Amino acid sequence: PHREHGNFKGATLDHAIWFHRPLQFDDWHSYDMHSPTIAGGRGLSQGAIHHHDGTLVATTVQQGTFRPI
Repeated sequence: PHREHGNFKGATLDHAIWFHRPLQFDDWHSYDMHSPTIAGGRGLSQGAIHHHDGTLVATTVQQGTFRPI
């Protein structure tokens, strides 16, 4: 969806996931992710994994670097 801004190559610098309570991997979950900032060739994404009943079960973060190619 961002082709109008040119081609970029990205790499993960670090990532983490924190489990807040037991997670059943054979059940339905939703993953809500957003990117609050991208600047200076780096981007940050944050996410929340919710059980189908709305309970927050895990939080994720990832930092990446992006360079034009």
